[in-house]
Amino acid sequence: MNGPDCPACGGVYTVKNGHAHTGRQRYLCRVCGHQFTLHPPQHRISAETEALVDRLLSERISHRGICRVTGVSRSWFRLHLMKLGKTVQHGFEQDEAQAKKV
Repeated sequence: MNGPDCPACGGVYTVKNGHAHTGRQRYLCRVCGHQFTLHPPQHRISAETEALVDRLLSERISHRGICRVTGVSRSWFRLHLMKLGKTVQHGFEQDEAQAKKV
């Protein structure tokens, strides 16, 4: 029962918990319940692909269509949309900002 330390809480009571679809061993922390894989692969989305996704968003293409064309996962796309939503002012917020200037 002395597996690797949990990356979330640092607990030492971890057990094996099956395999990921890639065949890598999964672990479960008995302290906090966090599931993890040792040394997960890092898949980075290039800046060009990110710019293409941003351009396609303005073309009224479906979200799934954008994911299929660019090859990004829907979970990454969802996180990207949330990041964009925090940086871009929406119509209501713009109206408030303009009203304060007047």
